[in-house]
Amino acid sequence: MSMKTLQMSNVLLHPDMEKYRSELTSVYQLIDPVVSRLAMLNPLWTFIATSYLGVSNGRAASVFEVKLDGEVLGTISTSYMGQKGRVICISNDRIGKARTRSSNYRTSDADKAIVTAKKMFGKMNPNERIAKAKEAAERVVTRGAWNKDRERSTHKEVVQTELIKWATTTGFPMFMEYIEKEALPSIAHKVRTARERLEATNVEMKTIEQVQSNFADGTTALVVKDSGKYLVRIGDNVNLYDDNSLPVDMRMKIGMLKLVENEQYITDMGCKVTDEIFVLLVS
Repeated sequence: MSMKTLQMSNVLLHPDMEKYRSELTSVYQLIDPVVSRLAMLNPLWTFIATSYLGVSNGRAASVFEVKLDGEVLGTISTSYMGQKGRVICISNDRIGKARTRSSNYRTSDADKAIVTAKKMFGKMNPNERIAKAKEAAERVVTRGAWNKDRERSTHKEVVQTELIKWATTTGFPMFMEYIEKEALPSIAHKVRTARERLEATNVEMKTIEQVQSNFADGTTALVVKDSGKYLVRIGDNVNLYDDNSLPVDMRMKIGMLKLVENEQYITDMGCKVTDEIFVLLVS
């Protein structure tokens, strides 16, 4: 019977299925009576096979898109349903909106599947058409806005990158001239203060980077103060000093670092880790 179904005038293959025509021996047994009966009852409907399942003697068409005048009415396919195993699946937007637990109607009874398809398959009424058009329009509008915003961001990033590059090099003197001569006093003060702090921070950053680099290379002096003694490690060498034997250069740097808070750096000297631990730059 299923081969006869494929030979019906309103049962067609999707172009992507044409390459399997010689191997397509049937309509999947479970949905064959549904497709064949509906095709006979509705000669104006077109049943387009869009997928298949492998069977013992070849391939069996297992998914059909049903159309009328180019409009998709619904889909006939198979699905799994718990202990029942593979069942007939009837689906379209109308069924999906009418059901709460699933988006399609599933049954092992071909007659029930046919009744459901006859009832639910049909051209959209004006309200349904408007609702579907609204959904399509929303997708396009949303996607269009998202794509254009992404495109705008890409172009904006290029402009801003070059602008920042120019403003921090060639254009910087022009900017500072504007700040000094034309900007509001409050803005000028804020920029001057920030610039001074930026310069100071850059110097501090160079010290931090130098300490980090030397520390990683093992060329700093790690000093641990313990009961009036100083354990000093440079590379793999560890020496013990007291206040008298500690090298003058180290004593001076530790003295300066004692005056700052923990985790602070002093240019050309090093870092205070805690009150007892110091990392010193050495020549």
